[in-house]
Amino acid sequence: MPKAVASQSSFTAGELDPRLAARIDYEGYTKGAEEITNAVVLGQGGVKRRPGLKYIDTLTESEVRLVRFQFNITQTYLLVFVNTKMYVYKDGVLQTNINGSGNDYLTTPWNATEIKEFSYTQSADTLIIAHNDYAPRTIVRGGSHSTWTLSTISFVYQPTFDFNQDYDSATFTLHTSSPKVGDTTRLNITGANPVTTDHVGGMYEGNGGVIRIETVSTTSGSQYIEGTLLQEFTNNNTISGVDSLLEEPVWNASNGWPGAVTFHDARLWFSNSTQRPQSLWGSVIGDFYNFDRGTGDDDDSIDITLDTDEVNAIFHLISGRHLQVFTSGGEFFVPEAADTAVTPSNIRVRRQTKFGTLEGVKPINVDGATVFVQRNGKQIREFLFTYTEDSYVSNEVNLLAPHITNDPVSMAAQTGDVENEGNYLFVVNGDGTVGTFITNRSEKVTAWTRYTTAGSFKDVAVVEDIPYFFIEREIDGSTVYFIEALDNTYYTDSAVQVTNSPASTAVSGLDHLDGEECRVRADGSVMDNATPSSGSITLARAGEDIEVGLNFDVTITTMPVNVTFQSGPIIAKRRRILKVSAQLYESSGIKINDKPLPNRGFGSGVLGTAPTVFTGIKTMPMLGYSRTSQVTVTQIDPMPMTLLGLTLEIQATG
Repeated sequence: MPKAVASQSSFTAGELDPRLAARIDYEGYTKGAEEITNAVVLGQGGVKRRPGLKYIDTLTESEVRLVRFQFNITQTYLLVFVNTKMYVYKDGVLQTNINGSGNDYLTTPWNATEIKEFSYTQSADTLIIAHNDYAPRTIVRGGSHSTWTLSTISFVYQPTFDFNQDYDSATFTLHTSSPKVGDTTRLNITGANPVTTDHVGGMYEGNGGVIRIETVSTTSGSQYIEGTLLQEFTNNNTISGVDSLLEEPVWNASNGWPGAVTFHDARLWFSNSTQRPQSLWGSVIGDFYNFDRGTGDDDDSIDITLDTDEVNAIFHLISGRHLQVFTSGGEFFVPEAADTAVTPSNIRVRRQTKFGTLEGVKPINVDGATVFVQRNGKQIREFLFTYTEDSYVSNEVNLLAPHITNDPVSMAAQTGDVENEGNYLFVVNGDGTVGTFITNRSEKVTAWTRYTTAGSFKDVAVVEDIPYFFIEREIDGSTVYFIEALDNTYYTDSAVQVTNSPASTAVSGLDHLDGEECRVRADGSVMDNATPSSGSITLARAGEDIEVGLNFDVTITTMPVNVTFQSGPIIAKRRRILKVSAQLYESSGIKINDKPLPNRGFGSGVLGTAPTVFTGIKTMPMLGYSRTSQVTVTQIDPMPMTLLGLTLEIQATG
């Protein structure tokens, strides 16, 4: 019977859709896997056990929004929004006595539903939050980790708009003759009285003159508006309503507030107010709370509405290579001429693609592209500028693994560093799993894997390249809510590490795991499982460096093995794997097709010492025929594992 050798030298295609099982012609077939669970693909091509989750804190709330806040390059925070409260964590530690109040939180206006809906952006010490039901707020860090101030933005001027109230039958008469620009001017209104306090901050225009409305009042049954004259009237005659323009501030309690916000090119941008969901407003340059249109000079504010053949409510604004505008029905950008800033006279908003964006998940920059969730909640796309097309494209990045993403609820990105040799995207799914995507465009690495845990992932944020997760778990029969952080030095979840000096059998600080069976590592060895009681366990032997946490298993299953003999491909033949050679790096506790792979033998000095990690090639003989001949690598113990590649010797029959 013929024999052949198949080699898998990398996993840079990640976990592949089951519908690719017959695509032996696809280049990524031999670089992918049928399953990669609780492991992450490395930029070099191998696959590694995912980091464990370090326990940070317990929350009582079930609805949480995690937000990153960077005060400077050394001081970053995790802001945790819950129902009408905000908690602050610095380096994983809850900050207490906020503003000297005795409380561990800052009081906020947003309820448990609204924290999932607001948009936010940050500049220096200020976080700006926009929500359709609230005037925009700022959250400012003060002189210490526990000093935080929440304020409603006081705009210098708001954008204004004529909402077409019926005032044609009204007449407007100047109270004083021939006012000059800058004078405080009063208009008397007779007939219908269309002006309300909502118009304060708006504009009146008629007979060439323009007044900024600052006061609306009624005296003896007559209505008046007063304000600053911005442009002189051509005459002082009575002005009929039909010949005039009456604008009010775009944002207020009646018209709603903007729902999306970002900073871009020295302007603060808002969009998506309740009454004008397709409009976009940019502040005066360098004067972020001033939206005065002025005379349309280059540094004056910008007011533009998307003119499309369908409703395109603006859900997200992203500052990237250009100002990117993500709507319910398509993806747009604001082009900029070379060395020329966007101005009121040259602004254009161009549609690039028509997929539409999911409202509840903010797009995020990853490896030079802006990744967003398509409106249907299934496809993950990257909005990427291409020089060949001189435009943006929205390629599907999960085309080969759509089963990994399922109703996404949150996304965050981790930039490659010394320990993480790629750019990682974490997509929290509605089913409680996490789709993890590594991308390294220059090396053509694009791979999806899946994270699971003993519970459900609910939200994610990355702070100073540390991914934090909000997780729902069942501990000793009760539902609990934890904040946990991925940590490369941990091997279990919801884990605590302690150092006993000198070595001891006592381990404490485990109150959050009371009544739940846990895995235990001590000085590099796996010990018997233990169940904390009153926050403590007792080890079978003394240990110094100890970790206690919840277990997770690692599974890596190859695609069905297909090689070509003289008689052709063996895709339909019965075949068996004679032996498997696994190339490992600093690994221990691995099984291949459920058979343990030993990494040390018996001999003097073996007993009583911690297992050593193995780097090199281990070979294991295999038995049995099948139609697929797959290899499954598993690890059920909390130990290091990096699989670099596999070599299979295969025998086929007719």
